[in-house]
Amino acid sequence: MKSFAVFALLAAANCVCAQDKMEWFTHDKFGMFVHWGPYSVLAGEWKGQRTPAGDEAEWIMQRFNIPVKDYREMAHTLNPVKFDANAYAKLARAAGMKYLVLTAKHHDGFAMYDSKVSDYNIVKWTPFRRDIVKELSEACKREGIRFCVYYSHREDWDDPNGYGNHWDYDPAKKDFDKYLREKSLPQLRELLTNYGPLGLIWFDRGIDTTAQAKQFINLVHELQPKCLINGRVGNYAHELLGDYQNMNDNGMPTGGLDEYWETPQTLNGTWGYSKFDEQWKTPANVIQRMVEIVSKGGNYLLNIGPKADGTIPAPSVAVMEQVGAWMQKNGESIYGTSACPVGQFPWGRCTVKGGNMYLHAFQKPADGVLWVGGLKNEAASAHLLQAPGQKLEVVRQDGVTGVRVPAQGWDAASTVVVLVVKGKPEAEPELMTQGSDSPFHLTGIRGETSGQAMKRFNRDGSFHIGRWTKPEDQVRWNLVVSQPGKYHLRVRYAARPEWAGRKFVVELGGQRLEKTVEATGDWYQYKAFDLGVVTLAAKGAMPVVIRPAAAGPENLMYFESLTLEPITVSGRLGRLD
Repeated sequence: MKSFAVFALLAAANCVCAQDKMEWFTHDKFGMFVHWGPYSVLAGEWKGQRTPAGDEAEWIMQRFNIPVKDYREMAHTLNPVKFDANAYAKLARAAGMKYLVLTAKHHDGFAMYDSKVSDYNIVKWTPFRRDIVKELSEACKREGIRFCVYYSHREDWDDPNGYGNHWDYDPAKKDFDKYLREKSLPQLRELLTNYGPLGLIWFDRGIDTTAQAKQFINLVHELQPKCLINGRVGNYAHELLGDYQNMNDNGMPTGGLDEYWETPQTLNGTWGYSKFDEQWKTPANVIQRMVEIVSKGGNYLLNIGPKADGTIPAPSVAVMEQVGAWMQKNGESIYGTSACPVGQFPWGRCTVKGGNMYLHAFQKPADGVLWVGGLKNEAASAHLLQAPGQKLEVVRQDGVTGVRVPAQGWDAASTVVVLVVKGKPEAEPELMTQGSDSPFHLTGIRGETSGQAMKRFNRDGSFHIGRWTKPEDQVRWNLVVSQPGKYHLRVRYAARPEWAGRKFVVELGGQRLEKTVEATGDWYQYKAFDLGVVTLAAKGAMPVVIRPAAAGPENLMYFESLTLEPITVSGRLGRLD
């Protein structure tokens, strides 16, 4: 996978020193999400109705169409007398987390800080009368945790002009621009002005137009230029406007991406506290999820949902502390690492830092060897991360490097072996094979990108190749053809109207096809196109490349996949002419 520096250079035009701005984010890897508000009082139940198992307890107002009057009355009772900001920050640090994101205002419209814009906040509306954001920002500073806030900029079920409440307010009478002008943007200004440097602003639910999103982006850039903006600031169906991309909730990419990204995940089934949700992840599960995310180049933002009294559920604390014990010993294999170029293995995952490959073994292989298939580099040495002086045997078999591991001393979550290689770790080209009469389905996520072509993600468009504008921006696959003959060639992509007319080239088997991009609709509306019939004349290895035919000002397309479908005659592959 290409260096993240490529993405930093692309983003630099709209950002003061983009690479430096992202440095802490790419180093820290692991953060705490805190979903907390009046919904914690209800704890997943309203008048005998429970939110469904695994459903978000913080959405209870919308799920049951609770009237604003009734929800506001309930919010008066929020009184977290057992809240201790220091305990939150200390737990984050004990877990090995480096940043913390608090819901300053969620979709219910209630602010967890002393807002002058709206009295509907924890200081003026409740008997607690303390500023949660202020106390937690100060506690995080003391513990060396980077403080960040979540702000629901579009969704607001309390405000008559906010988005989302159609049971109390007539959608036809809403003035959304007034809501942005009089509540959402002014509250964001308060958060950016009154609570010191923020690591990032975590927006949610997107927003309708690019112009609306840019109001929020510009305000952040004006008041805190170094503050990061997450990918949900803009419309999910449009191009990314933030500094990094968010996966879907509890989402995970199938492979590495060429852009900065983060996945938010729950510790149990819900984000806000629910007294009915006991589906707690085990420490081993959390550790292995974190390793998998980091091995693919991402950040892990793990959520807790405090109770209404301010305490953190005991199972959350127990899991976090055990994760922290593992991080104390193995943090070197997480912090400051990058994605593993050789993907995943039957025994686990790997992360990379310099010439060190950190092999995270989730289980011990039956033959006692961690085989690292697809590694181009020569191995220099290997050792257990916890026993650097104890060298492990490096073996080589059929061109594949392996490390023989000891029978004892295995960690139930992940045992870390350090494989030191000569040079920067690189992968051998992946060879894509076919079964009898089966097609080749070449997805962008499995291709090898070069130039500025990037493996990317969008909540509406899923995984695709984007940001390619010139012939040097390419995607390549290496096929092993076992069935020579004729194949139908089909491509699937999305293209906006202004991209139509661009030329793209497909090169395979000594053939060059030049085709024209056709518009498919708006942003991520994908469509398949038949490119005709090609002949693969011989068995063996064959590269396939797709690229722009010439340089142009617009994105070529959002490429999803290229398919080679064998043409069969009477059950056999069509013979060569």
